[in-house]
Amino acid sequence: MNDKKSKVFRKEGGDYEQGSIGDVVEGVPGTRILIEDTDAEIILLPRPTSSPDDPLNWSWRRKYIAQAIVFIWAFMLGAATLSPAVTYASVMAELGASTSYLNIGAALALLMLGLGNLVFNPLALRFGRRPVYLFSTLISAAAQVVAARAQTKATFIGSRILLGFGAAPFEQLPALTVDDQFFIHQRGLGLSIYTLALTTGSFLGPIATGFVIDSMGWRWVYWFYAIFLFSVAALVFFALEETGFPRRTYQQTDPNETRSSDPPKTYLQKLQLITILPVPTSLYRTATTPILLLTSPIIWWCGIMYGFAVAWLTIMAYESTTIFMTYNFSSSALGLTNIAPLIGACLVIYLGGAGTDRFMVFKARRNAGIMEPETRLYSVFFAGPIMAAGLILYGVGAANEIHWAGPIIGMGMIGSALPISAEVALGDRDSECDWMWDDVRDFAVD
Repeated sequence: MNDKKSKVFRKEGGDYEQGSIGDVVEGVPGTRILIEDTDAEIILLPRPTSSPDDPLNWSWRRKYIAQAIVFIWAFMLGAATLSPAVTYASVMAELGASTSYLNIGAALALLMLGLGNLVFNPLALRFGRRPVYLFSTLISAAAQVVAARAQTKATFIGSRILLGFGAAPFEQLPALTVDDQFFIHQRGLGLSIYTLALTTGSFLGPIATGFVIDSMGWRWVYWFYAIFLFSVAALVFFALEETGFPRRTYQQTDPNETRSSDPPKTYLQKLQLITILPVPTSLYRTATTPILLLTSPIIWWCGIMYGFAVAWLTIMAYESTTIFMTYNFSSSALGLTNIAPLIGACLVIYLGGAGTDRFMVFKARRNAGIMEPETRLYSVFFAGPIMAAGLILYGVGAANEIHWAGPIIGMGMIGSALPISAEVALGDRDSECDWMWDDVRDFAVD
């Protein structure tokens, strides 16, 4: 296969020139040369600049500090978004809301989780990740205060809608941060960290929520989340570095001009809230890019796969109250049902993330150094049947009133498939999206 290798590579700016770093197999979407024949070393893709502030050049310690903060952020927003379902029985009793009314409110909140990204995505790409992390957290914290003080069911539902809008970035912004910091053969590891935060927050949050309701009342659930989220906002402002980097600007300069002498940013410079990033299109075009991307079958596949993964996670969170009320579960017992999907997710999280990184490098070495993005798809054959069986056991089993252990085992099976679905869909999108338009690589998150 060596004679099939192309010595032409695609630069970030879309130009072509001779070289080795960043090689692609010409004409094959997403396929690239990952390993050189001469020394069998992994080629770093995307190509790092010589700037010390390039997130790709950060030390592992610096990268993992940022990832730890993003982990805490995603954990808290995941918990705050999905835990309220456990409070619904108490809310119905005090505010006089019906189950259908609260479910409509939950549906509107989920709608805002999607629509909110049409606002936050362009802002993150244009003005940096830090302001979006910060304002998303502040909006979500404010929504929790409104819920804690709600005296009517309409106010409570309004707080859920506001939370849906504020928390929208937690479904995609950490993945963009992973792309900023890690090379293509390392992104599964970063996505594992993000997915672990999302799943543990979504499953551990309801467990703690149940005990808070039984001991202190449902309003304290929202007060605690407000306190935690305001604390996370402070952590983001003072400790999270901006990972958005003007890579195009650096790579369009003279390649013989070194930028390594540029002084690294000081701590006060790192606190700068807004970083203007060069985006090749207008803010309006950036906002409408997701609509244009719908013409790509790859985008449909990744979107449906990731969307269904998040959908089943959300359905479990909001429908567990209805399902397990028939088993006379208390609020604390209802929260404990989330241990099953948490265990399932933790058991297989390596398989869909860092495991696919190693497998991708292994396959590339056996394929004359050529990396094919489809390599990440192998784990789907493991996750798909487990997810389907879990959904049947959870939904059909509960409908037929089988023993309560049946739906809980189903939840565990669903939980085990969620990390793989999310990581494979998100891990593939960068290499696949530049198949569509070279000039919208920055919009792969859309």
